[in-house]
Amino acid sequence: MPQRVESDRTFLSTSEACGKTGLSPTYIQRLLRDKRLDGFKAGSSWFVYEDSLTNFTAQKRKRGPKGPHKKSPQNRSNTSQDGEKANGEKQNGTET
Repeated sequence: MPQRVESDRTFLSTSEACGKTGLSPTYIQRLLRDKRLDGFKAGSSWFVYEDSLTNFTAQKRKRGPKGPHKKSPQNRSNTSQDGEKANGEKQNGTET
């Protein structure tokens, strides 16, 4: 249940914020620790200000890669690990 503090800002618990946004509690807590969301910690519980959460969810965010980038299959087939081309010729830095 949203509550108000003396600054007249409404705050939510992390579980309430999760229900409102669909974000995980761990992610919301990380955003609070990293100061990307405004809020506070009381004991072992985190609370987020509702206006901060609304502003954060309104921003467009681009999803990043989940892991390291991999070379495309096209680049891998042209060169082997020991510097030979796919047809068996050695590669060198100069063209003849």
